[in-house]
Amino acid sequence: MRRILFGIGIILIIGISVLRCNIPMTKNSVVGIYANTNYGNEPCCVESPHKADTLNLKSDGTFTSGFYGNGTYEVSYGILTTEIDWTYEYEFGKAGHSTYFSNKIFEKPKIILNYDLNHYYEKVE
Repeated sequence: MRRILFGIGIILIIGISVLRCNIPMTKNSVVGIYANTNYGNEPCCVESPHKADTLNLKSDGTFTSGFYGNGTYEVSYGILTTEIDWTYEYEFGKAGHSTYFSNKIFEKPKIILNYDLNHYYEKVE
């Protein structure tokens, strides 16, 4: 009986860990259209959109966005995280933004803008 309970406990711990971990992204899974729809929180930083926006990551390493305009991006693929850095032109020169993807089981991939405020772009296509 102890072995059965111990086995069930181990399976539950592994199951919960798997559900909370990010699945590694691939180049094909990164490319697509992401929507920012949860922008109603208090603005935390000027480099994040606080209105509805769509970010289109193209396969050639460029992107378009209503907030950021046109620019380029680079993705770093790690074992546990996938990071993204994008660069764009704005009225005072060049600017950039560095962040990461959240890709959990049973959820759509997200580009996290501010984890604490639950601010992100979610993949729609």
